[in-house]
Amino acid sequence: MKMKKTTLGMMMAVTLLATSCLSEQQNLEPKNEGSKKGKIVLNLSTQTSFDEQTRALNEADYRNTANYTVQLLQGTTVIETWRGPQSNLEFERTIGSNNSYTIKAFYGTEEKASRSTFRVEGSASFILNADDEKEVNVNCAPTCGKISAAFDNAMATYYDDYNIEYAGTEALGSEKLAWAKNDTEPWYVLLKEGGEEISYTISLKAKEAYQHIDKDGNKSETGVATGKFTLKRNEAHKLTVKPNYIPNENGTFTLTITVDETTNDRDVSIEVPVEWI
Repeated sequence: MKMKKTTLGMMMAVTLLATSCLSEQQNLEPKNEGSKKGKIVLNLSTQTSFDEQTRALNEADYRNTANYTVQLLQGTTVIETWRGPQSNLEFERTIGSNNSYTIKAFYGTEEKASRSTFRVEGSASFILNADDEKEVNVNCAPTCGKISAAFDNAMATYYDDYNIEYAGTEALGSEKLAWAKNDTEPWYVLLKEGGEEISYTISLKAKEAYQHIDKDGNKSETGVATGKFTLKRNEAHKLTVKPNYIPNENGTFTLTITVDETTNDRDVSIEVPVEWI
């Protein structure tokens, strides 16, 4: 009987010791303070006014948000990257001490001027706290403007050759963009955020019957007409050039230049004198 009492006492002691250890272990474990995650609901949209398909480029691709790359940044550091997102994409981020974020979305390639690509981008900055659900709207727009031109069929009556050169943007520097008489593809030109002034020079080579004759009887077959317009990002300007072959008092002629400001839905006709050289 004494042996049984001793054994029972030892079992009780072991049980008490195990319970004590378990209690201490539970006290050492950190308390569950929640997931400390924030949810971001992304609404991605594009604002591309260009609406045309060319041989080199399909502008509809730039309105399809599934083509875009989305980046989540803290400062200049890219934390995560997604490709091919859809609108209303949801994802979660574990919140640390720095809860300031930026979402950036983009598609295409940015060049100073191109006929086959342009860039559309947008970004939004926000604060995301633990257990927050933040709706973030990112609207993407082109960093370029679109330039095109058309020569009236009557130009071939008076001129053997004619073309346009565009210049003047900061990105182009001293370079010029050429538009030949048979061109149909537009130029997508990189612009500063506030827009830029673009100059154009129309060069003409007159047919012999329409060459300029000065007061001394000298003939000039080449002439130029110049002008300029302001182009902003996400705007399209089209120059339509047609001849108005009526001699002026000083012996020069004029061209009618129509500036088709597509995004503003208005035409501006300008009579530009031709200077013969």
